[in-house]
Amino acid sequence: MRKKSLLVIMLFSLITTVAQDNKRISGKVIDEQTGDPLAFSHVGIFNSSYGTVSNIDGDFTLIIPSQYSEDKLSASYLGYELKSYKVASIDADKDLIIKLKSKVTQLPELVIRVKEKSIIEEAIEAIPKNHDQSEMKLRAFWRASIWNKSDNYVQMTEYAFDMFRHGDIGEEENSMKILRGRVARDTAFFADIGGMQIGVTPPSLFVSSLLKEHPLLDKKIRKKHIYKITDATSYNDRAVFIVSFKPKEKAKGKLFEGQILLDTESLAFVKISYRKLISEENPEKVFDGLSMASMVVGLGKSTMDQFENELNYQLVNGKWYLSHAKYDINWTMRRAKQGIIKPVTFNADFVVTDILKEDIVVPPSDELASKGILERQVTKNTSEFWEKYNYLKADNNFEELFQEILDRQ
Repeated sequence: MRKKSLLVIMLFSLITTVAQDNKRISGKVIDEQTGDPLAFSHVGIFNSSYGTVSNIDGDFTLIIPSQYSEDKLSASYLGYELKSYKVASIDADKDLIIKLKSKVTQLPELVIRVKEKSIIEEAIEAIPKNHDQSEMKLRAFWRASIWNKSDNYVQMTEYAFDMFRHGDIGEEENSMKILRGRVARDTAFFADIGGMQIGVTPPSLFVSSLLKEHPLLDKKIRKKHIYKITDATSYNDRAVFIVSFKPKEKAKGKLFEGQILLDTESLAFVKISYRKLISEENPEKVFDGLSMASMVVGLGKSTMDQFENELNYQLVNGKWYLSHAKYDINWTMRRAKQGIIKPVTFNADFVVTDILKEDIVVPPSDELASKGILERQVTKNTSEFWEKYNYLKADNNFEELFQEILDRQ
């Protein structure tokens, strides 16, 4: 009995020592001049895939393992100068206020390097050189919320997971494992529209992480749009082209407008931000095309009213990797027979917090997530949710709203 007690004490001491080796840093990223928060800034270990992004208020929290104690913590934001701190010099007991300075990049000097060929076509051809398509493990975080037009949240989900990406052999061969997750769901609300399920599936997330498979870059879609370099900015102290795009006159079918940001030296994709053009005269049926969710059949003439997507990439050792994606979707759910109409908004953030390229071990199949809706595969647990995984810091009222939904069940 004494040996068992001694063993428990030793294990507890080992766990405590490991926890103490990690450094948890919290802080805020703001504009140096105005003091305004810089939402969704990238904060992480310099020239590494390890990091997170700040929330809408500029706040962030990052767990830094001891292996990075001699490295630098950097903060970057589009149009601002990169700022770095020695990890060892950061006081973990105080919030780190990171003040970024805006940087102006002149366009005329940069445009002359563009070739006659479409800059977007050239950037797509350069994807294999600029964006790593090989086998890797991505540790990531997902948070999504659904609310109706009466400002009533009806579903909130978040989870940490590992994505095992096997390069070019096809998304069906890719897999993922949920490390920790939770969901709050207003069952009464969804029962009104047939007990439907809304959420994200593993194949949808893999499409986001594999840039060359993104539907917006499809050749048929590109032929319907006009691309033009309209401005320049900077990111990570590198000059970046801002390429705006819109549909050609009289173009039909799936149409978009937005911006694509390209590194001026390599033409690597730095950011893609766009919205799908949907008109009241020609509404789109729910979950057709680019939608990120899945739904049961039988919802009458349900439509997608808005689809906006933003993909951000981070430079690591000469390659660009997805670091943060945002989704904003509006739907109108209709059940024709019962005459029920439910307008809902879906917002989600997908953050890559680390990438491993070596010694990748894929768990056995019984530990992997299924191909179905991930919201079905997490629990309702709410206690001590984030202890060892990096994440996008929630807004102040997230926990309260999450609990409100649980209380309605």
